[in-house]
Amino acid sequence: MYRIIKASYHNFKDDFLASNARKDTRYNIMEPFEIIFNMDQWNHEKNRKSHNYKKVSEVLYYIEENIDKLIEFKVFMWELESRNIYGEDRDEIIKIFKMFLDLTYWN
Repeated sequence: MYRIIKASYHNFKDDFLASNARKDTRYNIMEPFEIIFNMDQWNHEKNRKSHNYKKVSEVLYYIEENIDKLIEFKVFMWELESRNIYGEDRDEIIKIFKMFLDLTYWN
């Protein structure tokens, strides 16, 4: 599944590059996902906590949290996890913002 999605991703990008449509919304939305198909790039972006890493990580996290509704992603997510590619956990951020809303840190 990973190999099929990787090839499909590159074919998707090539279609836009061939038509010189790099400003297309769909192209721009998908461009950061390049990192899940290159482990060196994934690790580099993860260590830097780059914008692309955060963007991709949020989507992966969303898929993980909604896997029962997104069953077609199950095998792909397993294959990403086998490569140590996970979505970033947003639970801690949400807890902290809840504390802010509860005025826990208000002076």
